Amino acid sequence: MSLASSLEIRAVTRVFGPVTALENVSMLVEPRSVHAIIGENGAGKSTLMNIICGNVRPSAGELLLDGKPVHFNSPMDAQRAGIAIAPQEIHLVPALSAAENVILGRYSHNLGIIDRTLDRRRALSAIGAIDPQIDPDCRAGQLTIAQQQLVQIARAISTGARILIFDEPTAALTDHESERLFTFIRKFRADGGSCIYISHRLEEILHLADTITVLRDGRHVGELVPAETSKEEMVRAMAGRAMIPVGLREERSIGQPDTVVLRVESLSRQSEFDGVNFTLAKGEVLGIGGLIGSGRTELARCIFGITRADRGKVEIFGQTAAFTGPADAIRVGLVYLPEERKRDGIFPLLSVAENIALPTLRRSMTALGVSWKDVVARADQYIKSIPIKTGSPYQRIAQLSGGNQQKAILARWLMSDCRILILDEPTRGIDVKAKREIQLLLRKLARDGLSIIYISSELQEILDVSDRVLLMHEGRARGIVPVAGATQESLLALAMS
Repeated sequence: MSLASSLEIRAVTRVFGPVTALENVSMLVEPRSVHAIIGENGAGKSTLMNIICGNVRPSAGELLLDGKPVHFNSPMDAQRAGIAIAPQEIHLVPALSAAENVILGRYSHNLGIIDRTLDRRRALSAIGAIDPQIDPDCRAGQLTIAQQQLVQIARAISTGARILIFDEPTAALTDHESERLFTFIRKFRADGGSCIYISHRLEEILHLADTITVLRDGRHVGELVPAETSKEEMVRAMAGRAMIPVGLREERSIGQPDTVVLRVESLSRQSEFDGVNFTLAKGEVLGIGGLIGSGRTELARCIFGITRADRGKVEIFGQTAAFTGPADAIRVGLVYLPEERKRDGIFPLLSVAENIALPTLRRSMTALGVSWKDVVARADQYIKSIPIKTGSPYQRIAQLSGGNQQKAILARWLMSDCRILILDEPTRGIDVKAKREIQLLLRKLARDGLSIIYISSELQEILDVSDRVLLMHEGRARGIVPVAGATQESLLALAMS
């Protein structure tokens, strides 16, 4: 089978009940090319990928592989045809090793017996092609989020696919890891393979793609040539209008609040972080930056009570915190929004209203039990005021875009009257417009008195939304600086010092 292959999407439409997710979309993925797809959250990118991968059948239209119509009833059908995806969400079995996850469900057989030696060679080859530093025998649940993402990419590679789909592949990766991935993609293209590449990081697309397809509201609205376009033109094409820059710094009130709501002193946890000190004031946004693996997430999880510190202390509203778990933190008004919102933040089978109201159901109790009418009414207030784009409060939250899912999680804790909010990579995998909407909402909440810790690997994002920045590197706090006068270069230099 020749590696070079073309994929044509011809007049594809997909309808979910009253909602048209895709309407008459056509595009051609040429052999030996990287074909990028851009669009705001909800533009139809995920639906299109699900159709190509066999997860969803089109309502109309067809797919052609090398000019011949194909019909996929399952992801295995697509893989047998030479198409594989590295999805944005983590779908690994935590108890299995990295190598076992790579070849899970696709075992080699010799005379009816699984050939474990051959399967291990396949797994090691795929992992080595992406990141040879990953221990193939380490359980997936013990890997970092970045390493888990790389294992998923290795899993797609191990299928021997001629067409690889990458959905936000670098959202959790360091620059070094991303560059290794780009090197692989360029080699894969040179060897005759084709890639479909989805990312909100427009700079990556400009440097990597051969063609850019733009989707908006489920429709194909144009194609761009990377060498002849710009990030501004890409954003305009996605939004259907020029994006008006919003100066988040101008939203900040003059002067710093002087009421300390959170104090961290000499906080340490073996192999994760050591001797971290900082304070958080009422109405302040404190950014925590640093490279992936710097200890930022581990620090947040410890403050929230998921893990226990070896030494040091945390004070909240002047009282020493001795949390035995997250429930204790939530009771005093401290909440944490995790990095993996789909895995750790939402209840995908429940409605938007249920996801928002779950921690405060007791407020809707009557003598006959929970008043779901009251639950929906209370949630709907936040759906409208934030706002959250949804067909109705009864819509399943899994059907919302990533940005609107994140807003719903925010609404959940705002409804519970939280006073300190820790957000870990809150705009990961979210488009430019939704990212700015969330940042503006956070600045408004800070002006209203909410105290926020904003963790991100994107230094410009931290500069846009924070008042001060705590820089971490290799588990240690390298310093705290005001945003005024700071640049990405100066923050990175401090973090690496």
